[in-house]
Amino acid sequence: MPGTVFLEGDNINLRTIEDDDIEFLRDGVNHPEVRVYMGNRRPQNLENEEDFFEEQVCGEDSVHLMISRDEEKLGIITLMPQGDDAEKLAEIGIWIHPKYHGNGYGTEASRLITEYAFNQLNYHKVYARAYEGNKASQSVWEKLGFNKEGVFKDHTFTQGKYKDVVYYGVLEGEWQ
Repeated sequence: MPGTVFLEGDNINLRTIEDDDIEFLRDGVNHPEVRVYMGNRRPQNLENEEDFFEEQVCGEDSVHLMISRDEEKLGIITLMPQGDDAEKLAEIGIWIHPKYHGNGYGTEASRLITEYAFNQLNYHKVYARAYEGNKASQSVWEKLGFNKEGVFKDHTFTQGKYKDVVYYGVLEGEWQ
């Protein structure tokens, strides 16, 4: 049974993640085209994803939502608070299953969760990161008006070599 729609978009919805979604999450984070940009270096089995569901999705701090179109599961988006409460800072993490790439779903989901972060949770700043070479992810943040704030050199190890990580951010006043 699909979760409840939490944020409604034009082409996609962001809904709660339920027990029935755990297999989709497992399959997604293990997909070669997804895991390479997540830093997921070890295979994730159903038990690992059940633990993620119980500890993270059902936890109180982060917001984890399924990106869906009608009943179809497309990916997941997360809003994770960073620092202490005074900083009002959050990071967005997202992955879309590769068969749905190139349709603007990631951009729409990121817009919805950024609006939610500013308008409902009163965050001051939202940021995201993208691996060097992940032009699609970088394009999402640039389309949405996030500013390229810096590059962390050799910050991650993937596909046999160290790669840079690009950071993007937007302040509440810049978003409006």
